[in-house]
Amino acid sequence: MRAAALAAGRFAVGEQPDPVPGPGQALVATEACGICGSDLSAVAHTAEFLRASRDSGTTGFLFDPARPLVMGHEFSGRVLGYGPGARGPAPGTGVVALPWALDAGGVVRTVGYSNAFPGGFGERIVVQAEALLPVPDSLDLALAALTEPLAVGFGNIARTEAGPGTPAVVVGCGPVGLGAVAALLERGAGPVVASDPSALRRAAAARLGAHAVVDPSGGEDPVAHCAALAGPRPRPMVVVNCVGLPGMLNRLLHTVPRGAEILQIGGVMTDDVIRPVVGIYKDVTVRMCLTYPPREFGATLDRLADGRIDAAALVTGEAGFGGLDEAFASLRRPERHIKVLIRPGLPGAGLLPPGV
Repeated sequence: MRAAALAAGRFAVGEQPDPVPGPGQALVATEACGICGSDLSAVAHTAEFLRASRDSGTTGFLFDPARPLVMGHEFSGRVLGYGPGARGPAPGTGVVALPWALDAGGVVRTVGYSNAFPGGFGERIVVQAEALLPVPDSLDLALAALTEPLAVGFGNIARTEAGPGTPAVVVGCGPVGLGAVAALLERGAGPVVASDPSALRRAAAARLGAHAVVDPSGGEDPVAHCAALAGPRPRPMVVVNCVGLPGMLNRLLHTVPRGAEILQIGGVMTDDVIRPVVGIYKDVTVRMCLTYPPREFGATLDRLADGRIDAAALVTGEAGFGGLDEAFASLRRPERHIKVLIRPGLPGAGLLPPGV
């Protein structure tokens, strides 16, 4: 199959072996695949990314950087067939999936972070059949690729006590942060303040219904802004940190009000320093976030399909496999993009406007 494989920090387009579905697995033809913030980290900080996997005992993100790696875990596609004993949607059905598969030893691997299970930067994907969900006809199949990143935001908010009248702050308004904004509003939280230095991303948060948007590069503190809007409230504040900036968690420990809950979703790839006693004195809860209730994946697909979230408004660029290097470089400048989709059939080595 044709694919873009990571090699020495860049993507080389060429032929890679066709993946073959094993027992209980499905073969899917890629329709579209998003680029995740964790993909940016894995490319820019490969050694640290792998070290964190080893230090935490997390097998799902281990790969050999000396061998071809076809990344991409935010994918949508069409079922081509199944391995032995597997059942699922009929061939030709448009699907999304939680990106996991079992290797021959029964170890869970993450599709796109495994040399054995190539992701959506290739033409074909093998995934566990039970992870597949059919995409409703009301949703464009390419846009369904936004299910995974938005589900991270929705799913982690589902782990909190956020509800009507909960003041909330979202730091970082990429797709995960925007999913968190939408999830908080769906639960009746408020005021919800979204913070991002990108005017493009702040505008997206405002369209979703955020009660206020803040540009932190201008010196405005989103936590203080939220507290001023909330006034005296009985409910503790929820703060969602979706950026991987060293020092941000420590800054939040110092600025959040007493009893706040901080969700740390953004992955800091380097060592970081916090002053725990500040959080202890204020009785702050810090929750490190990776997994979330699996039902939120399907629920987020439903939100996209019925129009509660305008997926098309979040896609700011598309590229073929040859455009991956430019796409990664552009996403490191968040003032330019929210979500870039990789489409196998697109030609050229550059970024294109959506829908071209």
